[in-house]
Amino acid sequence: MKCMIHCCRLCVLLLILCCSSCRKWLDVSPETQVKESDQFSTRQGFVDALFGVYQKLTSTSAYGASLSYGFLDILAQRYDNKASTTNQYYQTARYNYLAGGETTAIWGQLYAAIAQCNFILEHIEEHRNVLTSQEYGIVKGEALGMRAFLHFELLRMYAPAYKDGVNAGAVAIPYMNRFQVKPQNRLTMQAVLELCEADLKAAETLLAVYPGIDQIADNQNATGSDLLRMYRQNHLNFWAVKAVLARMYLYKGNKPLALQYAKEVIDSKKFRFIINASELDVDPASLSANLTFTMEHVFSVYVNDMKTNTDLLFKPAQPGLPDGNDLFIGRARLNNLYEVSVPGYITDIRNPFAVKTLWNQVAFSAVYTRKYYVENTQNVRASLVPLIRLSEMYYIAAEASATIAEGMVYLNAVRTARLIPALAEPPITALMDLEIMKEYQKEFYGEGQAWFYYKRKNISNIPEGVGNPMTDAKYTFPVPDAEIEFGN
Repeated sequence: MKCMIHCCRLCVLLLILCCSSCRKWLDVSPETQVKESDQFSTRQGFVDALFGVYQKLTSTSAYGASLSYGFLDILAQRYDNKASTTNQYYQTARYNYLAGGETTAIWGQLYAAIAQCNFILEHIEEHRNVLTSQEYGIVKGEALGMRAFLHFELLRMYAPAYKDGVNAGAVAIPYMNRFQVKPQNRLTMQAVLELCEADLKAAETLLAVYPGIDQIADNQNATGSDLLRMYRQNHLNFWAVKAVLARMYLYKGNKPLALQYAKEVIDSKKFRFIINASELDVDPASLSANLTFTMEHVFSVYVNDMKTNTDLLFKPAQPGLPDGNDLFIGRARLNNLYEVSVPGYITDIRNPFAVKTLWNQVAFSAVYTRKYYVENTQNVRASLVPLIRLSEMYYIAAEASATIAEGMVYLNAVRTARLIPALAEPPITALMDLEIMKEYQKEFYGEGQAWFYYKRKNISNIPEGVGNPMTDAKYTFPVPDAEIEFGN
């Protein structure tokens, strides 16, 4: 793999410098070249290398844009600026993947992060004497967990829908479990999932040495040297590993295990829903603004360039005049999304009519999410992108429950937290699934998760989709040409 060869050659040269504040937990850059033999001669070398993994996730080719509010949400038809053939989103919204370089960039960025994980894992046994037993568990656990998490993300994008095992034997992606220049062969979906599961289970055991969570928002200006144990929401922490397992088991169709792991995250009480609207500060200029509800983040990343990136997409250059590169939705469609005409739904804290609104309407045809508005650069919360949030665990539990009645308990828990009425038990599972899909659409706007839901459920017609009807080809990203050149 060309991207892997490039990354492997670089990783042995780069020291990712750490810094003392959480604002710089992911704001790192390769400023010093060191010998590979020296990288892990100290505890700090492992900390720096681990920081490098998370830093790669903040790229605009990863969760800094493409895998959150950008590429994936355009594929999921979340925005309304896709009609003009001169618009950059026209081809993306119609699944013409070869018209742009997004899928190649995503592939390269995630495999580069995987290479960094393998770089750590290659050296941790030889140099474990520089770490305490707890530090060893944290570093190795996060490296293994991130390797699995990223491979699972790649599988969900570059392989066909699993369809409860129908496509288990389909050739998917390489599972890079060694730090090497030589490319590895693409494996079947089943083989990749088995390797993901093994790495996640190993990470779960290792990270059990430190299950604590400190809410990053509560110590956003703190400094200290114990960065392995600080800002755990910005690490693939012990509970985040369980959340990924819940997500993966539901993907495989193993509902009992999906329910088990989702409940473990829920029952941990390490994360909570926002209590009510009075707790919510939606003024982007405020130091306490919290438009992504960070207390609900099981795993998130801090994007240092958030303001630069999102101002270009979620704010019109001129008042009331959105341009073609902006990401917006029409008010009529937004009203329909949040079902504001349904009795009792007008109180939903996520909808455009909320007193403390998460939206900025510049015209009836152009409404922007304010989730990623950064007006107070001292507010760490404003630059956090959620990768896994508590509500997803409830949705997984609802879908994986043995009975409709049990599932509705979990679904209604989220609805109640969002200040909309609980639903009566529907007579058939299909109706509950419809309500779960509605919740994915409401809850994860700007977060990329709707696309994965549509693909997993094999939805043939995505709401407002200009590329309908959907097919396996439209749901599957093309493997980059560089892979094909290497025989994969």
